[in-house]
Amino acid sequence: MWDFWTVLLLFLFAVFLILYNFSTAFHYYFRISFFYFTVLLHGMEVCVTMIPSWLGGKGADYVFHSFYYWCKWTGIHTTVYNYEITQVDGPAVVICNHQSSLDIISMASIWPKHCAVMMKRILAYVPFFNLGAYFSGTIFIDRYNRERAMASVDYCASELKNRNLKLWVFPEGTRNRDGGFIPFKKGAFNIAVRAQIPIIPVVFSDYRTFYSKPGKYFKNDGEVVIRALEPISTKGLTLDDVNELSDKCRDLMLAAYREVTAEAWKRTAERRGETVSGKKIE
Repeated sequence: MWDFWTVLLLFLFAVFLILYNFSTAFHYYFRISFFYFTVLLHGMEVCVTMIPSWLGGKGADYVFHSFYYWCKWTGIHTTVYNYEITQVDGPAVVICNHQSSLDIISMASIWPKHCAVMMKRILAYVPFFNLGAYFSGTIFIDRYNRERAMASVDYCASELKNRNLKLWVFPEGTRNRDGGFIPFKKGAFNIAVRAQIPIIPVVFSDYRTFYSKPGKYFKNDGEVVIRALEPISTKGLTLDDVNELSDKCRDLMLAAYREVTAEAWKRTAERRGETVSGKKIE
């Protein structure tokens, strides 16, 4: 005879299976919660395991290389073009479009050699995450304080050259879930110009075929196409050229975004046995 608790656990498990398989919202909340739990566990792990990488001055290399394997369960498949561009030696500023927290998975697929990240200062107070970020050489900035932000530009420029690091920046400054790109902020371009180092644009395809926070879905057959573009030199440029440089990078990335998104949507349709959607790519 089964006891009460065994019956209750079996009942709850049956309810879970039904909701997980038939409720899109429940499926979304469970998967995204487990994703954040994965991030937390990984953050705890790298607080110890990435110390050798930190001592070697390799930035966040170990963090993202290991995270790639931690997130295999998500079912997100990535296709990377021009990976070798991001792996060249020497300092650079890597810029990329920003869609969601799932960008971490895409980043792990093309993470540049000897690269660090720039983050909002408030993230420096998140337990475990902050220690892992410190070992990753993360540069925290106060975007709401102009004086401190400008000081960060000079600090970043000197650090990248002195430590021979690349810096990963999301120039949109915030997540854009609606497709296309929102206007770029100038911080990344100011840093590249001050340091006279190249900019390497990286483009992720649109996630909306498999993930949407507003739509409350997170499917397990994600397809992301990633492309690194040719480096853009900043030699001889001054801060007066930043606006034009920003617009040039954005135009190149937007054109590539449309191409990689069309490919990702086609790959997704083929995996699902569907016809390719005629939906306009913004």
